[in-house]
Amino acid sequence: MTTSQTAPPAREATAEPVPAGTAPAPRPEAYRPRRRPRLVGSGPRRLGVRTVAALLMLGALCTVAVVGAVSVQNGTGRLGTTVAQRAAVAAQLRFALADLDAQRADTLAPGRSATDKDTIVGNQLNALITAQQRRAQVSDLLRQLGEDQDQGTQVRALFDGLGRYDDLGGRAAYVAEQDHDPVAGHPPAFAVAMNVQAGGVMHDELLPAADALSAHYRQQADEQRHAAHDAAVRWSVALGVLGLAAVAVLVWWQWGMARDYRRRVNPALLAATAAALAVTLAGGVALTAAADGVDAASGQGLRPWTRLAEARAVAAQAAATESRWFVHDSAFGEADQRQFDALVKQLDALLSPDGYATAAERPAYEDVLTRYRHFRADDDKLRSLKRAGDIEQAAAVLTEVGRGDVAFDFWDFATTLDSLAGRQLDDFATHADDAHHALDGWPAIPAGALGLAAVLVLLGVRPRLAEYR
Repeated sequence: MTTSQTAPPAREATAEPVPAGTAPAPRPEAYRPRRRPRLVGSGPRRLGVRTVAALLMLGALCTVAVVGAVSVQNGTGRLGTTVAQRAAVAAQLRFALADLDAQRADTLAPGRSATDKDTIVGNQLNALITAQQRRAQVSDLLRQLGEDQDQGTQVRALFDGLGRYDDLGGRAAYVAEQDHDPVAGHPPAFAVAMNVQAGGVMHDELLPAADALSAHYRQQADEQRHAAHDAAVRWSVALGVLGLAAVAVLVWWQWGMARDYRRRVNPALLAATAAALAVTLAGGVALTAAADGVDAASGQGLRPWTRLAEARAVAAQAAATESRWFVHDSAFGEADQRQFDALVKQLDALLSPDGYATAAERPAYEDVLTRYRHFRADDDKLRSLKRAGDIEQAAAVLTEVGRGDVAFDFWDFATTLDSLAGRQLDDFATHADDAHHALDGWPAIPAGALGLAAVLVLLGVRPRLAEYR
């Protein structure tokens, strides 16, 4: 008997009846863990998307570095041009016009002594030569300013006014020359009248127009200073933020590749990251240096130079007013006296070194103030002599070129003031050049470094892409 014969027969499974209207119970399924969705897929697609992202970040960083460098360099270049080639020229024009007026008034003061016809009192030749030099200088300065087409109307108006001034001044000189034996301090009345009219043209038309032109360029320089500084700061911040973002993307990508491909480091991507970081740091330093250079150019050059240039022009106007006061009659002389007092008060404030001069510059300011006091002392002496009726001695004090004479001491004061203003302008130019040259090599440096970084990114990802072929 076999085993199959002795084994009891297998019981057939019978399905229990399911009540009507009841759904069958679902059969349990095996547990399957949920998988996290990948936003960019897997394998070569994810690698390609990350490569494009890295290249886009490097391209954006390169764009910011290049555009920022060009923008800041253009801003600092415009600032230097406006101050050195326009504001400085306009300031010189104001001085030259005022001194021209002073010298032409001085030509009327000298003459023969009332007691000795063979004795000449005063130095007319010095005034004539200086007036010719100033007139030539005015023409040259106007020609330089005429190159700025935006101010062409103002420059043409100055030329027109200068023509009227020359006409009246020439008539005054012609009338004065007709008197072959003029007494010192007593020019012909008609010559004085023409000089009064010429002075009116100078002070009502020429000097206000020159002042407006100078103020326009000073304001333009100040606006460009703010623009250059703000651009340097703005681009520095933008470069820093975008550079750190690009470095973060590259570091994150390397971490992902190390996890996905079981490699610790990708040399090409590491070099690309170093290039991006270097451009970010170097750009931030260079742009910050440019902003600091603009600040230094303003605080240590532009502001003190502006005051000194203004002082030089005001001093020339004061000297011209003094000269006209001497040759004019009492009616016009009172107005000249009031104008001189107002100009001197303004000059005292402009020459004060407080808040503008450094410790190293104070001796130079004190030297200017000392020579200014000599000029003021000469003016007091001149007015005292005229009040005392010593016109001949007063004419000599006004026009002679020796220590204690107005002509010499004003020249000495004005020359020293011009030298100090020139030093401040040189300081401005030095700092402005430093700001401009802080970005030397840019934009070639970031373009080359980040272009190389992009190539390294492609070289670094190429072996990984080859693994999927």
